[in-house]
Amino acid sequence: MRFLSFIAIISLSQFTNGQNVFTKFQDTLVYDNFETNQYNFPQKYTAFELSIIENSQYRIKRLSDNGRSISYLKLDKPLYAYEVSATIEIPKSGSKNASGGIVLNGQTTSNGAILLEINNKRKFRVSKIFDEQFRYLAGNPKDNGWIKTKRLNKGGKNVVSVKFEDGYFDIYFNGIYTYTAYDIQFEDGRVGLFASAHSELLATDFLVKKKISSISKSLSIGGNGSSNEENSDPAFQEVILIFKTKIDQQQLTIASLQSEVDKCKSMLSYDTTLVSRSAELQINNRLLSSKLDSTSRELSRNKKRLIYLESLKEDIEAGSNGDLVLNLTTILANIKNDNKKLKGEASILEMKNEVLKKDNEVLLREIDRLKYMLDLKE
Repeated sequence: MRFLSFIAIISLSQFTNGQNVFTKFQDTLVYDNFETNQYNFPQKYTAFELSIIENSQYRIKRLSDNGRSISYLKLDKPLYAYEVSATIEIPKSGSKNASGGIVLNGQTTSNGAILLEINNKRKFRVSKIFDEQFRYLAGNPKDNGWIKTKRLNKGGKNVVSVKFEDGYFDIYFNGIYTYTAYDIQFEDGRVGLFASAHSELLATDFLVKKKISSISKSLSIGGNGSSNEENSDPAFQEVILIFKTKIDQQQLTIASLQSEVDKCKSMLSYDTTLVSRSAELQINNRLLSSKLDSTSRELSRNKKRLIYLESLKEDIEAGSNGDLVLNLTTILANIKNDNKKLKGEASILEMKNEVLKKDNEVLLREIDRLKYMLDLKE
């Protein structure tokens, strides 16, 4: 009996928190399958991270070995109660610790957010970042907050969903409730996606739903109860629908234009940096080439002088003046040392010149590639 009680306690203690959010979120705020030009997420091209839309997927790649790359959904206002869902995949990479996931309640005024993170080992963790401090909201510190669950697929795509209200985060993996995290510091915020250090994340869709709004309720009531409510005004409802449609279209247009502006700014910034670096390397290349030419000329003159002095030495050694021979031998040795130093400097300058040429070629190719990518996007 004690053994059975112990087994029951262990089984129940795996996920001690039950569901706490029972609100039905039926009003779709955003749905993006990355097949249209909605541009709900920013696109970046930097030396540390890459976030683009390609092949009907949103791709975030953290190129740096530390930190994380976060992309927030473009919304005008923070979310207070919502349901967010995304189909994501962590592609195999050179890093064994590759991970990524969903950002919840991201703060605009401070560096704070709740992170729901998964990896390819059927593990997840919930953590909070605030002012560069990192704290786990689930799991054991000795396991770095990771919790293993069979509800996650080992590799491949996973549907990750979270329902948030009043500090509770109900977490679902592939449609099955798994865990509840709790935090009351961040009452609202933004949502998005992120990739950890040296990791990549692919998202094939992203959905955000909220509580049904009062306008939608009135339209729903007007549509369903028109036979019961004789005083409802169809013309008024039609006007509301027209305005709502126009507003939605304008918001899509604004988001699309803003995305294009962000993309062009990021490309321009990166392209300008490469051009400046290329110009700097070209200047250094010209300076070193000039110095190399002058050193080569000096070396050629010294070689001619050395040939002359060696012939002079041979003529003097054939004579009888030993002191003069000794002095000339000393002078000749000094000149040979100087010549050797000049050869060494010339060799070093040639190596530096070759390195600068290679760097310059790489930067020029990178500039051409970025210009080509920009032309394709346009």
